[in-house]
Amino acid sequence: MVKKIIILLILFVSTTACWYIGKTSEYGLPRRKIRPLPENTDYSKIDTMALYKLDSYYFYNSLEKKINDFTKKENDSYPYISYLKFYSKGKLGLFVISKQDTLNLQRCFFNPQKAKMGYYYIEGNKIKTKILTIGNATLHISRKKGFIYNDSIDIRHHNFYGNIFIKRNVPKELLEGWEPDW
Repeated sequence: MVKKIIILLILFVSTTACWYIGKTSEYGLPRRKIRPLPENTDYSKIDTMALYKLDSYYFYNSLEKKINDFTKKENDSYPYISYLKFYSKGKLGLFVISKQDTLNLQRCFFNPQKAKMGYYYIEGNKIKTKILTIGNATLHISRKKGFIYNDSIDIRHHNFYGNIFIKRNVPKELLEGWEPDW
């Protein structure tokens, strides 16, 4: 009897320990209180009524001080495109939308409950982001730094690769009236 209880306990722990079972949005994305970045940011550098679309990614070779393998995201076989939406008070949403749906963007795609929650902080032309994601079936806070260049954002990862997001103006009706749920 004790062996059965131990086996059941091990099975229960092994099946639940590797899955995030905390608070989620209506669409199943994690919503957990994380410490936001400082709110005294320079909002004039970011357009909160625009989207920033992932345009390309690269690998930075630190030995040669140059960028290698600069690739357009549209040519990639990955079936989704990422969009960043910046909100007031330092809140950031990461939307992942299928490439097919990007041909005809709709208001329902940008419901903040469908976004990965995050925060951002801007100082000068530098930007810091924190985005809550689920990786390897566990909750993870992705911390990245980057630079703002006019209408583009270069977000660099810790291991020398990065993403370039380009500002895309969309009709205000797609974005106005939404408030993040975090």
